[in-house]
Amino acid sequence: MQTRIISEAERTRLKGNVSKTLLLGFCGVFLVIMPILVPFFETRGLDIQDVFLLQAVFAAVILVMEIPSGYLADVLGRKRTLVVGALFLGVGHSLLLVADSFTSLMLFEIGLGIGVSLVSGSDLALLYDSEIALGRSARRQRKVVGRLYTVHTASEAVASIVCSIILLFWSFDAAIYVQVTVGWMPFLISLTLVEPPVERLVASGHVQNFGVILRRLLLGDALLRQVFLSLCIWSLTTFYAVWILQRLWLDQGVPVQNFGYLWGLLMLIAAIAGRYAHAVEDRLGAEALLVLIGVLPVLGYIGLAGFSVLGGFVAAILFFVSRGFGLVVLREALNRRVESKYRATANSLASFGFRGSFVITGPIVGYSMDAWGLQSTLWMLAFGSLLIFAVLILPLILSVKKLPEVGNETLVVAGE
Repeated sequence: MQTRIISEAERTRLKGNVSKTLLLGFCGVFLVIMPILVPFFETRGLDIQDVFLLQAVFAAVILVMEIPSGYLADVLGRKRTLVVGALFLGVGHSLLLVADSFTSLMLFEIGLGIGVSLVSGSDLALLYDSEIALGRSARRQRKVVGRLYTVHTASEAVASIVCSIILLFWSFDAAIYVQVTVGWMPFLISLTLVEPPVERLVASGHVQNFGVILRRLLLGDALLRQVFLSLCIWSLTTFYAVWILQRLWLDQGVPVQNFGYLWGLLMLIAAIAGRYAHAVEDRLGAEALLVLIGVLPVLGYIGLAGFSVLGGFVAAILFFVSRGFGLVVLREALNRRVESKYRATANSLASFGFRGSFVITGPIVGYSMDAWGLQSTLWMLAFGSLLIFAVLILPLILSVKKLPEVGNETLVVAGE
């Protein structure tokens, strides 16, 4: 809800927020090194268990920073938080220039983790609140998450292709230099943003503020609680595939130079899924879409365990379709159901739950791959994804079925 009447000059600046936030999002995840991160870490003397341990460190940093970062955005403002977070992104990427051991790579992960935690949630909150302040329609607001997700995944797709081109003509080191250069772009863009005119949390009474937010998310509306918990835990079902695929491709003899093309294609598929997530939801209904979101990762892990390169790549597509559908629809459902003054904190709490889940399970998956092999780990993840579907997604589907029929409503707007 718009908190006050804005002038025409403010309206013009706020319109600029939309394109600038999307551009910041594009540059913030333009990860040239992502398709080759596992082999890059291995050139620095790390094994796959070290890789998962580093990701657990990254997740632990975000776990510690996520809630206070979102809360700071709600109290101090979205722009200030984004500027500081983007600064840490630039510094974190710059550490790659001197990273040559587990310890130095851990410092890279820590710097990046602080930056990501400050930006995560704040960018979506600023974009969402800018649309509200501009008086945009509910249907237009509904597309905010999908637009940001599409920009993120499209950025990763382009970065992946750039990665393969760099490796084709140059080297790992060239990819690092490109990554560091792009890593400073979000900071420059964040300086040009405008704070949207929304109600902020009061700076006093922090414990009371958190109590209100937590009760809203966990003890209030059952549908909101299930959406929140699904974002915290269901996201793991597709996230592990991100790291396992690179190891699988190495084992299958796929040339590292082709990783970028494969990854770029998968990111493009995820971007398309995110872009049309709401259209698919409108056509199939929220219940059918949730079934797809929950079942596709299970089939994906089974496919990776049972097929060779070509069949495994087809199976990999299932993860990215599920991720595109799920993150867009569930995040939008969350943001639609929380007030503006709590929005950044609510997004951060969802990310906190996800990172916390990874901190607990990540080292276990890494150990499983080293101790029992990739195939056994894939079957274990298939069973775990099925369990998550049964415990989290099915109850969410049942809650959606109980919603009153109101025209062509969806999970995002039904039951408001």
